[in-house]
Order: sequence, then C-alpha cells, then structure tokens
Amino acid sequence: MKFYTPLYKTFFIAGILALFLTASAQTDTAAGTVTVQSSKKTMEVHSIIKDSMRYLAVRDLAALLTVNYYENPVLKKIELKLTDAGLKFTADNPYVVHTIIKSRLYDVYQFYRPVIIVQGLYYAPANELIDLLKVLSDPMIAIRDTTGPVVAAASTVPTVEGFELEQKKNGSMLRIKMSAQTHDVKQSLQIGEWLYVTMPNVQGDSAKLDTTFASGIVKRIRPLQTPTALQLSLQIRGKVDKSEVVQDRSTNDVILTLIPPNEPAIAPVNEDSIRKAEEIASAKAKIASDIQKQKKKWKLDVVVLDPGHGGHDPGAIGTIGTREKDITLGIALKLGAMIEKQMPGVKVVYTRKTDHFVELYRRGQIANENEGKLFISIHCNSTEKKPSRASGFEIYLLRPGKTEDAIQVAEKENEVVKLEKDYQDRYQNLTQENFIILTMAQSAYVKQSEQFAELLEETMSAQMNEQHHPVRQAGFYVLVGASMPNVLIETGYLSNPREERFLRSPTGQKKIADAILEALKAFKKEYEQNNK
Repeated sequence: MKFYTPLYKTFFIAGILALFLTASAQTDTAAGTVTVQSSKKTMEVHSIIKDSMRYLAVRDLAALLTVNYYENPVLKKIELKLTDAGLKFTADNPYVVHTIIKSRLYDVYQFYRPVIIVQGLYYAPANELIDLLKVLSDPMIAIRDTTGPVVAAASTVPTVEGFELEQKKNGSMLRIKMSAQTHDVKQSLQIGEWLYVTMPNVQGDSAKLDTTFASGIVKRIRPLQTPTALQLSLQIRGKVDKSEVVQDRSTNDVILTLIPPNEPAIAPVNEDSIRKAEEIASAKAKIASDIQKQKKKWKLDVVVLDPGHGGHDPGAIGTIGTREKDITLGIALKLGAMIEKQMPGVKVVYTRKTDHFVELYRRGQIANENEGKLFISIHCNSTEKKPSRASGFEIYLLRPGKTEDAIQVAEKENEVVKLEKDYQDRYQNLTQENFIILTMAQSAYVKQSEQFAELLEETMSAQMNEQHHPVRQAGFYVLVGASMPNVLIETGYLSNPREERFLRSPTGQKKIADAILEALKAFKKEYEQNNK
C-alpha cells in the first residue's frame, strides 16, 4: 500500500486497536465510592479497585478541595491548579509533574501504579494521591472509611531522607538514609572534583537534600531527581582512590565508603602500572567527554525554523491571492532575527531562507544535521470554500489524528510530497504500519513537544486575542524526520479575509513572531533549569 493511502484509515485502525487494548485493560475493575474528608468538607468520591489497589477519581478530589480542574482529552492529560502550583497527570503514566507557578520549575513524583481512565474519569492510586495532596494542598485530607474491598498498601518507592558523614581511620563513610530497601546503586569514577552516585527508582526532595559539609572529604552533595532515578553529585575535597557502595540490611541505608590514595615513599614503576594508569586516564577522559555531551544535550542552543511550502509549491491561496509560502517565510525571518538579537547563544537554522522548494524529508534532515534542539514548522490554514468565517491559530503535535478536522489538515499539508521528484519511490515504504512506528519513535521527545506547545498556546492566546483550539495531534510527514521536540503551527486562515489581511501585513507577522519568541524564551528556561 502506498504512502498516499488516506490517513484516516490508518488512524481508524490505530483507534480501534487502542479501544480494544483499553477495554481489555479495564475488565478487572470494580467501581464504587468512598467518603473523603478535607479540612473544609466531606464528600463521596468515585473509587475503583484494580489489581487489589484502590484508585480515586482526580476530578472528585479537585471538587473536594475546591481547586480548578482542566482536562485535555487529546493529550490525555489533566491538571489541578492549586494555590501556587499545578499538578499534571497523564493517562497510562505513573509520573506526576508538580510545577511551581512563579518560577515555572517543576518536580516529578512517581506513583506506584499509572493513572488510568475508566468511563471517562481519570483515576490515580488512592494512598499516593492522598499523600501528595496532603503535602501540597490540605494536610487534613483523608479517606474516612473504606467499605468494600481492602485498600492496597501505600507505595513503597524508596526515598532518600538525609545523609550522615563519618570520618574513619582509613577514609570516610557516607550514610545515605533510606525509607526502604533499594537496589542497583551505581557509582562512577571521580571526575575532577566530582563523584556521581545513581540510585534507580529512588525519590528525594532535591531542595532539602542539597547538603554542604564544613569539613571532611565530601564538600557538598547536589541531588538531581529524574523520572527514573535520583542522582547524587558529590563534590570531593582532594582525591578518592577507592569507593564502594553497600546496603545496611538492618536499616536499609546505603553506605558509601570513600578511601583516599595511599602515597608510598617510593612508587614502583613498571609497564603494568603505566598501562593501568593509562587505562584509568582514558576511562576518566571518556566519562568526562560523556558528561560534557550530556550537558550539551540539555542546552537549548539550536532552534530550527521551517517556513512551510516554497518555490513551485505556493501552499494555500487567500481570497485576494495571498500565498502561504510568502507568509510563512516572512514570519520565520522575523522570528529568526528576534531570536538572534534577544537570545544570545542560540543558533537559528532555517530549512529555507528564500522562495525555493524544499522536500518534506529534507527539512527533517536539515534539522538533524545541525543538531537542532527544537523544530518549529510554520504554516497557514485555509478552507476549501472561500471566503469563510473559520479563524484562529492551531498548534499540532505529531501523533495519529483524533478529530476529522485534524486529519484533514494533515492530509492537506502531506499532499505536498506529490510535488517532489520521484516521490513515489522515496515514500513507498511509508505504509500504515510504518507511519505509526515512525511516530512512536518520537516518544522520547513527546514531553518537551507538549511542554512547548502548551507555552505557545498561552503566549499566542495572550498576545493575539484570536479564536483558537486546544493543542491538537495529527500525522504530519514534515515532523516525522526531526529527531527533537517539534510542533507545527497553523498561524491563521487565509480563507478568512480579515485574517488574510492580518497575516500578510508586516505588523501581523511580527505579532505572531513575538508570541512564538515569548514561548521560546519560557521553554528554554524550563528546558535548561529542569535538566541541570
């Protein structure tokens, strides 16, 4: 089957499969209610039992605590807006993102089981959800009675509670105090003045655990929480020759022994010792290089701007002849100039800077060759019937489309490949199955793509005061090849005479570029702050 098979068929098959899997996953649930009380009131909350664990409906708890509740059915996300923070939950995902509203910094909490959807309601593991809301919202919230099946025990995810540093005769012993037993703790060789300890599936409060010692071999411990592990960066005074990690079975604490080098009066020199020293030096250099690469990876230093269409592909045509390719290039060039002026250290890469045709596959190649960190594809929308009243901007993520409108927009943009030479040979392997696999390969960038899309929706809504839709998802070929966070923006409708005038004017293009720039600045700050 060729690539030009209508996308709605692909997404229909994927949708049927998803519904089947969802139905299969929810056959063992038992529904009911439990009484939950807060410091202000008491109410019945929807509850289910799944695999012997109780879950509570997040929407009901939001009503109990009188906090705002938002739902994005396209992204399968919900959010609670607390007094000074937000909590984001994602279906089929055990991680909860806690965002501080003023600073926009966030922490990640891991539930023992993922959030699930049953009959349109989002449910989270009861005990862990209650514990989280006690800390962040209301210390009095609790399940008052649990008539029905027995509630499973609370989550036992190991947590680091503190540190004790003790000087011994032949070295130092750092006791990492744990709430529960953990496994597979790893350490690395000392790099410069730093030594790293990685604790998989362990949590800790990064702010509270950031510890400085006035004396001893350890100067400072700097924690970094990731979704899968807690990393402890130990700043060392002097040199560590040997280190070892063991677990104290009587207390569950992890003990790290640090032994400084012994310096004999006469150091024997032979080929074995030289070779060993060279191997150690080589290993250290590789680790240092890897660390630098990781640091560069989490630095938003290259933004790729993709003005849609170009050359013999004019794109959509407006009611007075405005060509989409001219609008997208105008916005991209204005935005690029702003980035270069206001965001020093950020390189701007264009998939095109002039009116020439660039194949869809080549646009992703350009982004990857330049080691882009964010890919922004700029387009204009239109309806078949002109003029029309359809208006507003739309923001899309790369996933199988959920709505007929989104699917039609993607199909219209994807038609461009037919203008490419030998397009049938190039895209013949883009079958239904391969397209789904290719979009799944983008899963590593989904979180950052969603994060930027949400910021972009906020800034464009605030600055443009135009009708818009929630962030959507659809299968755009141009986004498939970009191995980085990516979004596609339909900046407005050329089939709407009022919006066409706005889009073709320098003032309108600058206003759109300003909104994208503000979202980019906020995204860069979050991207780098949360990945230090």
